[in-house]
Amino acid sequence: MNKKTIITVLLAAILGLASCNRDSNYEDNVEQVTVYVSAETGMFYNVPNTSLEEGMMIRVDGEDNYICVAFNTIVGFTYEKGNEYELLVKKTKLANPPQDSGSVKYELLRVVSQRKVEHV
Repeated sequence: MNKKTIITVLLAAILGLASCNRDSNYEDNVEQVTVYVSAETGMFYNVPNTSLEEGMMIRVDGEDNYICVAFNTIVGFTYEKGNEYELLVKKTKLANPPQDSGSVKYELLRVVSQRKVEHV
């Protein structure tokens, strides 16, 4: 082989390997996390419907603040107003999320605790 052919083959191989490495960055990131659900509800802005809606307040373990999300955000979980929950969930950060939904998905693995709060 001549020098041009060798350089072309090496360049193609390097580009091929580089593109494989980039693809690994586009995988979903899945982890188990603890989520706390407040007994109180809040309001959130529903982007597809462009309306203000009631939702549940959740906080992922390690984060400081609760955020308001739709009641059906955690697949397999049914929220009952006036109850606090500690949940073990599968949290999936989507590498390539659909345009019409969020980039994080939650799925219930187990209800760790549930407590009725009287003063809500």
